[in-house]
Amino acid sequence: LAQIGALPTGDSGKDLTAFSDGDKVASWATDAVTLLTETGTITGNEGKLQLTETTTRAQMTQVLYNLLSK
Repeated sequence: LAQIGALPTGDSGKDLTAFSDGDKVASWATDAVTLLTETGTITGNEGKLQLTETTTRAQMTQVLYNLLSK
């Protein structure tokens, strides 16, 4: 997204500290996950990001929708 100038924008009012598993984000993914949470592109579930869980089609559809609408 950075390469094509299409990074999402917006402010969800949340950062990684808003999620109980936010400290478990891999170091290589921290910048991307931070941006996606701060812009509301990913919103987590029940206070967790659940980044190690399997993503459902519905969840991925929501992320894509959020990306396209920001």
